[in-house]
Amino acid sequence: MSDPSSFNLQPRPSTSHLSIPAQTYLSQNQSEHACKLLATGAIVFSASRILLLQRATGDSMPNRWETPGGACDNDQTILHAVARELWEETMLVARSVGPMIGEGYTFKTRSGKMVRKLNFIVEVETRDGDGGSNFEVRLRPEEHQGFVWATEEEVRACKVGDVEIGFTMPEQEAVVLDAFAVLKASTAA
Repeated sequence: MSDPSSFNLQPRPSTSHLSIPAQTYLSQNQSEHACKLLATGAIVFSASRILLLQRATGDSMPNRWETPGGACDNDQTILHAVARELWEETMLVARSVGPMIGEGYTFKTRSGKMVRKLNFIVEVETRDGDGGSNFEVRLRPEEHQGFVWATEEEVRACKVGDVEIGFTMPEQEAVVLDAFAVLKASTAA
């Protein structure tokens, strides 16, 4: 299942307005962000642990940690871009996308391009289909070399077991911590 159009995503009311192409979003928000590129991040929880990926040694920001995600290419919609990137980087299949964490953030690439990144909590299919937490993460070694399931306390300590966690950028770490707050609020409701 490599074609994003084949994902059977369940839209969430909070993200249905993002069922639009990336270029539509960027043109509608150009005055706010001045970006020509859009990226997405997929935040996956298993119980109270978040999935973090370690970038490959040969990639930009080698050995740094992040959530799955990447550029919105020629995807049908922003939400399909989230599902496609999650699939490409972990082989996990998105069931639903949302809520969005925060309002997103803007960063500059090494080549000087400005990118707007939107991050979403994503519910994924499990291997046994029971909706539990039986996930099989499979990485593409050219992009990522490892993964961990981290608690909020481990993220704050920047250490999971004996593995040190250094994020790709401070904004990525802030999004991860914000995602824990959203998770807590949703389970308390």
